[in-house]
Amino acid sequence: MALYEAVSYFSIESREIEPTYLAFQPATIAQAAPAAGRPSYDGAIVRVDPGPGPSVPEPAPDTAATSVVAYGLRNPFRFTFRPGSSPQQLWLGDVAWFQMTTTDAQVRDLRRKVENAGLVVSNVSTGLHWASPLSARDPAVRAQAARIVERQIETATLLGTDAILVVAGLVTDEVPYNEVYQRCVEALRPLGEKAARAGVKIGCENCNAEQRFLLSPREFWQFLNDVNNAAVGIHLDVGNIHDTGFAEQWIEIHGPRITRIHLKDVLKHRGRSGDQSVYTNLFLGDNNWPAIRAALTKVGYDGWLIAEMEARYRYAPDQQFYDTAQAMDRLISGRL
Repeated sequence: MALYEAVSYFSIESREIEPTYLAFQPATIAQAAPAAGRPSYDGAIVRVDPGPGPSVPEPAPDTAATSVVAYGLRNPFRFTFRPGSSPQQLWLGDVAWFQMTTTDAQVRDLRRKVENAGLVVSNVSTGLHWASPLSARDPAVRAQAARIVERQIETATLLGTDAILVVAGLVTDEVPYNEVYQRCVEALRPLGEKAARAGVKIGCENCNAEQRFLLSPREFWQFLNDVNNAAVGIHLDVGNIHDTGFAEQWIEIHGPRITRIHLKDVLKHRGRSGDQSVYTNLFLGDNNWPAIRAALTKVGYDGWLIAEMEARYRYAPDQQFYDTAQAMDRLISGRL
C-alpha cells in the first residue's frame, strides 16, 4: 500500500459477506494505460474477496489479473454500485477510456468485447474538438484538430463503423464567423478525402448555440456545398436547434446528408442559467415529435437514432435508461 494512493469502498455488510473494492490512483497519466501483457494496479479497481489469506493479492504475473476488475482508469475513485443489484454491478464514472494515446491493439480489444456482448458501434465521437477546433487561429492547434479527426477515422475503421462526429468550428469574440467558416471548409476538404478512402463519413454536428456557428439549416446546407465532398455530412441533433428553428425542417432540408441523429428534447425558452440545462428527456420538452418522425419518414432516413441525455435524474438514476429506451421505442413505432 505504500506504493499507491488508494481508497477502499465497502458495500452493505461487507465485513461478513461482501468483497471489498480498492481503487488505485495512477502515479502518472501515462501509467493509466495498461501495459502489454496484463494490467497493473496503477489506475485499477481491485476486488478483494473476504476470507483467510492476504488481504490484497500479490501483483504477480499469474495472479494479478484475477483481482483487477477494471484498469486503465485516470480517476478510479469514481465508482458506485447499482442499487439493489445482487450480485453487485459495478458502475464506473471515470473519464473516457478512449484517448489519442489509445493504441490500435486496444481498440481491437474493445471491438472484441463489444461484439462478444452482442453489440455494434454506431460512430466515433470525442470531446477533444472543443479544446482543439479546426477553426483555431493557432496553426499548431489546427494541426492537432486535424490529427484528432484522422484518428477518429482510423478508429472507426478498426471498430467496424462508418461514421464519426466532428464539432467543426467555434465562433468567439476573438475568432469571428467568417474566419471560422473559411478554416473549417479548408480543413474538411482534405479530411473528407481521407474519410472517403476509408469508407467513413464525417458528420459535422449542429451545436448551434454552443458553437455560434451554422445556426440555420440553409446556412449548414451551403457550408456542406462549399466543402463539396459526399463523405462530409451532418450529424443532426434535434435538441441543439433550441429556439432558432424546427428540427423537422432541418431533417427535410438535409435528408441524405444526415449521417447520424442525436435524440433529446429541449425547453426552447428556458435559456441556460447556471447549471440549469435547456435539455430534457424525450417528450418532456418543446420538440414536435410527430413532425420529427414524419420528416424522418419523408426523407427515408433509416439510420442510427442515438439518445444523448444531458439532464440526469436526481434519484434512481438508472431509471432514465429504461424511460429513454421506452420513449425511443414509441418514437420509432409511431405510438405518439
